[in-house]
Amino acid sequence: MSRGAWFCMIVIVLAFMAGWKGATWQRDSIDLAAQKAAAATGVKFQVMASASARELESKLETLKASQPKEIRYEIVKPVFTNVCVSDEFVRLFNAAAASAERTLSGKPENKMPGAAAAH
Repeated sequence: MSRGAWFCMIVIVLAFMAGWKGATWQRDSIDLAAQKAAAATGVKFQVMASASARELESKLETLKASQPKEIRYEIVKPVFTNVCVSDEFVRLFNAAAASAERTLSGKPENKMPGAAAAH
């Protein structure tokens, strides 16, 4: 083989090795970018989960605070008794249930003067 053929072969082998090394660097770069993106996404999900947990905790605290002091426990009475709960108890229970539903759904309390009459 002539000198030119050897030189050409060496150049081809070096070019092949350089391409191989470049492809390895590209794969490493893509892997690193994917790892950084996954880490950033994990942090974002963690922040969103924390915010959601704080919001839920706030709603539960509001529910706990909205329970009327008059209602402490429910007494289950046998079916054969004729004693019914008072109208005041039913009103307090319905108000507590409506407040709990409003809190869980995130709806504001309806405080417009004419809105209660519309229903």
